[in-house]
Amino acid sequence: MVRPSIRFSPSNLTFQVKMMSYVTRLRPQLIFKSQFARKLGNAPELSKVLNNAVKLTNRGIEVDGNEFLHVETRNMCKCEACYGRFSHQRTGLPYRGITFSDVKVSDVGKTSDNYVSLKWSDGHEGVIARNKRGNFGPDPINSRVEKWFDLTCRRNSAQRFWSTPDEDVTKCWDYSWVVENQENTIEFLTHYMKYGIGFLVDIPRHLGMMEIVEEGLKIRPVRRTCFSTVDLVRFKPNPDNLGYGSGKLPAHTDLPFFNQAPHVQFFHLVENTVSGGESFWVDTFPILQELSEKRPDLFEVLKTVPMVWRYSPPGTGIYQLSRQCVVKMQGDEIWQTVDNPQSMDPDTFARTTSLEDRERWWEAYSYYRGMVEEQSRLFYRRLNGGEFVITDNFRVFHARKDFFKTGEEEERIVSTAYMDWNLLASRVLSTEKGDSAFLEVREY
Repeated sequence: MVRPSIRFSPSNLTFQVKMMSYVTRLRPQLIFKSQFARKLGNAPELSKVLNNAVKLTNRGIEVDGNEFLHVETRNMCKCEACYGRFSHQRTGLPYRGITFSDVKVSDVGKTSDNYVSLKWSDGHEGVIARNKRGNFGPDPINSRVEKWFDLTCRRNSAQRFWSTPDEDVTKCWDYSWVVENQENTIEFLTHYMKYGIGFLVDIPRHLGMMEIVEEGLKIRPVRRTCFSTVDLVRFKPNPDNLGYGSGKLPAHTDLPFFNQAPHVQFFHLVENTVSGGESFWVDTFPILQELSEKRPDLFEVLKTVPMVWRYSPPGTGIYQLSRQCVVKMQGDEIWQTVDNPQSMDPDTFARTTSLEDRERWWEAYSYYRGMVEEQSRLFYRRLNGGEFVITDNFRVFHARKDFFKTGEEEERIVSTAYMDWNLLASRVLSTEKGDSAFLEVREY
């Protein structure tokens, strides 16, 4: 039997009405998705729709189990109008309403392995990253970020605390191997970031601090302090800094009298022919973790009551002073320890802090220092000429036993310098040569 052709004819009024109604309902979605296809170069990856990856919530959207606020999604947009292809910085920000606080997600488009296409209530259309690869860009950046991002951000979960030193902590790295190529250098630097300490040995004796750090490890610039850029520490009588003397130095961090001390300390033993003078180190983070569990009341005091730290040797033109707590946190994570007994100013502390707080502080500090000084926690090593140590100045204390000279020709010469953490993080995460494209432009 021949069916009536009118049922399938586009000229049929009923058919046209129904078709127009369907297209009208579908048109915004088609336009929305086609615009994303044009914006991303008709990426084959975006042609795949991953079911159940994204859903709208009352507060924003949920992507792979992670919930993002409406305001966050608008600020996370990675389209070319919002994110610089060559700078990897947010672009096109308005002078007013810069946070997009009133903007909400109005529609969800297609989802790729790395991106989700969205439309917002202000009419903007773009994409947000589903993961670190989408956020940071192409290889080799993404592989390093995936591996080292938490460590370079100093997340406690990525660090390895050591209550007693083991062979991983005390490992000595051959300098020539470390500087041979970029990957070796990164392996050494991430070891340092993980344990808070790193030892380099067999450094050619003609190399100085700047050659080792800036030319060998290729991290720069060294941070200038009140001791200059590179400080040569050698014995002198009546020193204006105890480090220039021959006496013992208790475990400490450097430069607590700076409001923002440098993260990284470089310590190069240039020559060491004296007797004694062994160095030792201790990781304070497991101590603070233990303290927070055993005596949370004392831990709270060290987080909230600041001590005064001062360095003002007469006749030097230097007067550095700060008020800082021994323990600094970022959220629930330990971020920094500030402690240098020889730079403590208990007089100013007593005159500027309530009696009750001082009483609580001295109890907490005494308990904590007792834990720091337990012999089982300390790692001792006599450094020889040509050896080099990088120390996390926010975490690992360093110290020295006293030394003495038995002859005029004997010397203990140390070169020290400092650097900010983000410069090491840049060395770990960045490429040797710049890659201007970001993921959705280069691949799509």
